[in-house]
Amino acid sequence: MAKKAEKKQRGETTVPKLAKFLAGYSNASSRAGYKTAIESFLRCIYGIKSEDIKSGKIPAPDYNALFEMYLISKRDNDADFIRFSEHLIETRPALSAKQAMTLTRYAMTYHGISISKGTSQDIRRETMKGSAATVDRVLNTRIINAALQHCTIQGKALFLCLGSNGARLNEMLSVSINDVDFNSHPVKMTFRGENTKNGQQRYTFISDEAAAATAAWLKVRPQYITMCNAKSKKLIERGLASVKSAGDTRLFPFSDASVTAWWNDALAASGELTKDDVTGRNQLRIHGFRKFFLSQMSLVISKEIPEFLAGHASYLSGSYRRYDEETVAAAYLEAMHMVSITGSKQVKELENELKEKMAEQSAKTEKHADTLVMVINENMNLKNQMTVIQEQNVALQERLQLIEQTSEEQRAAMDKLNRLALNLTPQQLAAIAEIVAQNRGTAD
Repeated sequence: MAKKAEKKQRGETTVPKLAKFLAGYSNASSRAGYKTAIESFLRCIYGIKSEDIKSGKIPAPDYNALFEMYLISKRDNDADFIRFSEHLIETRPALSAKQAMTLTRYAMTYHGISISKGTSQDIRRETMKGSAATVDRVLNTRIINAALQHCTIQGKALFLCLGSNGARLNEMLSVSINDVDFNSHPVKMTFRGENTKNGQQRYTFISDEAAAATAAWLKVRPQYITMCNAKSKKLIERGLASVKSAGDTRLFPFSDASVTAWWNDALAASGELTKDDVTGRNQLRIHGFRKFFLSQMSLVISKEIPEFLAGHASYLSGSYRRYDEETVAAAYLEAMHMVSITGSKQVKELENELKEKMAEQSAKTEKHADTLVMVINENMNLKNQMTVIQEQNVALQERLQLIEQTSEEQRAAMDKLNRLALNLTPQQLAAIAEIVAQNRGTAD
C-alpha cells in the first residue's frame, strides 16, 4: 500500500492497455494495421465519423480511453461485431474488410472480449463474404508520366522510387536516408527487417531518374519540414496533426494517407482518375506501382530477380543463394529502362513495339503453319481420291474392251452364218430351224 501511495504522489500512471498492446509489435506495419483496425472499430461502435475529425468539426478522440471504456462496459459484443462487419462491407474492399475484422477480433480476444461461435460463423460465412472488390486498372508509363506532371518535388521522387524498386508503400515510407547508397550504381536501398512485411532485411535499387529526383528532394527537405510545421500549426494545436521533427531520419517523412491523397489529386489533375462503378474506389491504386515494376522488369530479365527485389518471400532465400549483389545490380541495369518513366522512354517504347511486332509475327507464322498443314492434308485426300478414280477407270476400260470384243465376235459369227445361208437349200434351212426350235424348248 505504501508503494502504491508513493507512486500516486510521484504522479506515475500505468500504460494504457491499447498503447501497451500496440507497443508489443516491433514491426511498424503490423502495429499500424492493428491501430487502424481497432480505432475503426471504436469509431463505429461509438458513432464517431472520421470525416468529422478530418474536417475539424470534432476533436480527435482519445482511443486509449475509448478502448478502456469498451473493455469494462457491459455491451452486447455479438451485436457490436455484427455492426462493425456491416460497416466494413460498406466502407472497404473485401480483403481490407476481412483483415480489419481479423485484427480487431484478435485484439479484443487478447483482452478477454469474445463473441459466440454462431455469430463468428455468421460473420465469416454471410456478412463478410458479400464485400465487393474494386476492379483495378493497370498502371503504365503514359499514365504515370501524366500524373507526375502534377506532383510536387517530394511526390515525384517518391512515385519514381515506387515504380522503379518494387517496394511496398509502408516500406518506402520507413526507409532511412542512411539506408540509401547514392555512391553505388544503380543507387541501392536497404529495407530493415523490422519494416518489411515478412520481417526479412533486403535490398533493392532505384532508377537513375528516381535517384536524381530523390537527390533534388533531399536538397529542399529541411525547408519543407520547417514550412510544413508552420503551415500545420493550428492543426497541431488542435491535436489533428503531429509535429514533423528535424531529427526524423526517414527519407520520406509522410503518412500513407497523405501520399494516397497526393496520388489521387495527381490522377485527377491529369484526367486519369477513374472509380469503380460498384465500390466507388480509385482504380489506379498506389499498389499498382509494385505490379508495374514486376511486369516491366520481367520482360527483359529473369522473373525471379524482380520478385526478389520486390520482397516476395518465396524468392528471397533462393535468389540469395543463386545471385550475388553484383549480378543482381547488373541485371537491374540491363532492365532499368523498362521502369524509367521519362529518361529513356523512347528506347523503351521502341523495345516494347519490337516485342509486340515479334509476338504478332509469331502469331501470323503459327497461323500460316496451321493453314499449310490443312492444305497439305487436303492435297493428300485429293490424291487418294484420284488414285481410286483412276483404278475405277482402268476397271471400266477393261470391261468395255471385253464387251466390245464379245460384240465383235458375235458380229463375225452372224456374218459367217449369213454367208453359209446363201449356199444352203430350203430343206437344209428348215432342218436347221427345227433344231434351233428344239434347243429353245429344251432350254425353257
